[in-house]
Amino acid sequence: MEKIEELEKLKKLTENEISLTEVAKILEKNSYQILGLLHELRLQGINIVIQRRDDDIYMYNHGERELENNNKFNFYTNEFNEFKFVVIADTRIGSKHQQLSILNDIYQKAYDMGYMNVFLVGNISEGLYPLTNVYSEDNFLDDTLEQVDYIVQNYPLVEGMKTYFITGLKDEKHLRNNKINLGKRISDARCDMIYLGHNSCNVLIDKVNVLLISTPLSKTYTVSYRPEQQINSFRSEDKPNIMLFGGALQLEKFTYRNVACLSIPSVCATTREMNDKRYSNTIGAWYVSLKTDKYGNLLSLNAMDSVYYRTNPDDYIKRKVLKIGGINNGK
Repeated sequence: MEKIEELEKLKKLTENEISLTEVAKILEKNSYQILGLLHELRLQGINIVIQRRDDDIYMYNHGERELENNNKFNFYTNEFNEFKFVVIADTRIGSKHQQLSILNDIYQKAYDMGYMNVFLVGNISEGLYPLTNVYSEDNFLDDTLEQVDYIVQNYPLVEGMKTYFITGLKDEKHLRNNKINLGKRISDARCDMIYLGHNSCNVLIDKVNVLLISTPLSKTYTVSYRPEQQINSFRSEDKPNIMLFGGALQLEKFTYRNVACLSIPSVCATTREMNDKRYSNTIGAWYVSLKTDKYGNLLSLNAMDSVYYRTNPDDYIKRKVLKIGGINNGK
């Protein structure tokens, strides 16, 4: 059996919990050879966990899922102690309701105004629906690798501009179904798209702690209820200075417990699922500028909203890729 074939077979065998003894018997290898193959898969980014139990070793394949989520990233203000960024969420690419034309417009405006950093707070893709799900017809891309390739080829590409993104619950469907980390795959293929982790990431801008968090969509009586509950869950020493709250499909700015919160709207037309579940859907972006004092602490925060009141029917059919500058999107 060729090495590649052995590795693929080991990946498949460990999709359900299995003992080392059983794997060795199936692959006709000794325990040391199996552990060697396991090490190679881990080097490839496949997270197979092992546990010693009942005089044997048991293993389970988590795929490309990150087993730890203590992601942090550092940015620094310019010579004027200023940092500018755009915030978006829920582009839902792969859905027939995606709005690449609006996404392109956001990036074009950002470029024109000198905003060269974009934070995307979850659900870059629409994820996957099984054929038995009534919403499966809403996707025009129903395969993980198709969605990865489409995003790599069609997401706005602007010279000098970086998109820093976390994945959300829609994106997690790729991990659950196919054990593929869509965020990592996109980041590996695009030098301007930096994957910060799944569901959340703490970003430091000088000493300003900014939390990016994508949460499950649910219906509440007030827009601020869910982000307020999130802020309530923080211990005093764990509170961020700014929270970018994705997954809510809403646009709101408020301060609570001394945390400045921005609820992030979508860049996707209202889907059938949103309609059926009576979710309101605001489409737009935040253009944010913050300043720090000489010690790097937050001095001021200015957030300008931009709302789109009309979407483009069948935008996924009439797509046009925004490319500014002569850069290549590969690494």
